[in-house]
Amino acid sequence: DTSFPVLTVYLSEDDPLLARHVLDALAQADGIECVGHADRLAVAREELPRRCPQVLLSDLGLPDGDGTDLIREINLFSGPWRPHILVYSVFGDEAKVIHAIEAGADGYFLKGCADRDLIHAVQRAADGESPISPAIARYLLKRFVGAPEACASGLDGGGAEEPQLSGPEQAVLRLVAQGYLAEEVGERLMMSAHTVATHVRAVYAKLQLGQRSLLGLAN
Repeated sequence: DTSFPVLTVYLSEDDPLLARHVLDALAQADGIECVGHADRLAVAREELPRRCPQVLLSDLGLPDGDGTDLIREINLFSGPWRPHILVYSVFGDEAKVIHAIEAGADGYFLKGCADRDLIHAVQRAADGESPISPAIARYLLKRFVGAPEACASGLDGGGAEEPQLSGPEQAVLRLVAQGYLAEEVGERLMMSAHTVATHVRAVYAKLQLGQRSLLGLAN
């Protein structure tokens, strides 16, 4: 036994080179253990309820389906286990990231990011934070605050009434959209980095609430 808790992670990724890189980065990080790796959705579906990782790292484009479906299934699962979920993203892939967050993802990281950034994202997710980038912040501002035509890409909620953002949530998004880091946002708004993270997580929750409302209308 160890006196230090180990953070358990499961990887879902079909690219063998990228998977090897991520697995090596996780193996070299103190206090993190990778408890499984799947290169297919079917494998992840079978193994995840048995491995019960604290954090799931999931690619979205897998050979036998969309990782977003897996995220949605996990969030509908009624058992005691529910991991923090981070998805892979590439530049310009904001639409898929938004769909994944709507399905229940807690955040994302960019493919090809530095190992330290990957490990930091995993640790932040395990602590209940929700990583966000300027591009996603800009989209969310358009989604919740901007004119309806700003989101004519098919991600505008389909006419369902969106939850409203609070003043602090909007202020946080506006600074993130300008490229400020959480600590810098906190300094400018006179709040802690933890409070900044709480506001980001609340925005993600409202995005998911809006999607559930839309699904309810569809049913």
